[in-house]
Amino acid sequence: MADRVECSDLPMELLPTIIKSLETRIDVLQFRSVCNSWRSNCPPFIPASPLEFPHPATLYLMQRLKPSTSDDNKGMLIKVEETNSSRNRYEPNSLNLMDFRALELTKSYTLICQRSSFSFRRFNRVFPMRGLNKVVKFPNSARINVNDSAVFIVYSNGKLGFAKCGDENMSIVGDCCMYDDIVVYKGQLYVVDRWGRVWSIRSSLELVPFSHLIDGSDLCSRKYLVESCGALYVVDKERRSRHGTTPEVYKLNEEELGRWDFVNSLGDRAFVLCNDCCFSISAEEFSGFKRNCIYFTEQNGTRVFNLEDGSFEDLANFQHSHPAWPVTNLF
Repeated sequence: MADRVECSDLPMELLPTIIKSLETRIDVLQFRSVCNSWRSNCPPFIPASPLEFPHPATLYLMQRLKPSTSDDNKGMLIKVEETNSSRNRYEPNSLNLMDFRALELTKSYTLICQRSSFSFRRFNRVFPMRGLNKVVKFPNSARINVNDSAVFIVYSNGKLGFAKCGDENMSIVGDCCMYDDIVVYKGQLYVVDRWGRVWSIRSSLELVPFSHLIDGSDLCSRKYLVESCGALYVVDKERRSRHGTTPEVYKLNEEELGRWDFVNSLGDRAFVLCNDCCFSISAEEFSGFKRNCIYFTEQNGTRVFNLEDGSFEDLANFQHSHPAWPVTNLF
């Protein structure tokens, strides 16, 4: 085994290259915590875009570097939000980042602006803030300058909005008025409509069909896009059948692009459909989640659907029987 190299022995000319690759505030905090030399060479993290365009949050898997018990081997899921005070909100408690390995899972965005100024009136004119289903920034790197990025918004009325920083008005994209969700998948933007058809959004804002319709799709059922293990999935949240109304999952066929394959099991994975993002996690790696389940919100709270037996359970009751890391803060 090679001898451990002290940070002071690292060639100083490598530091700028490493610093440029640090995408998130946690990356920068951990880098600056290594030694005084690295701290002096790396400035504090400053997002390349104002918080209002849009307001970012990052989901991390936190793994203890030195677990003391078997339960510590499982990771914790935290949501870190940027604030105007340049501090983060850690759920549920503050953590010593030097005790953890932080792996970024996904980003989410919301639109927030102060109400007590003219800027809010202008902001609300460009980005109407009522009835938002989903907000994404593209490109979604924290290091991309705001002038080179744009915001796409899916509204609850099915419209798809687009604007760049500095635009006086938001543009409506696409002819369909029943879009449900939008995702950045393999560096490209995709949006799904109520029929289960996925569209690719080109740089010209032209929408090009990327998949077929989902057979028997119910127009009353909202669709969600989830990336899991490098593949793209659609969750048809309220699929009607002789057994009642249940979520159904479809995977984009990698060999026959455009075709959806019905999925009857997620294996070790759990899908989480939050208000501002959707993601997939390994139940084996995380505390507080059960394999082969879908977590989602409804008017009366958050529920868990088990694909194995087709059962529903309220999240509060589910966590009572599976006490572990609280996931209610994600919704």
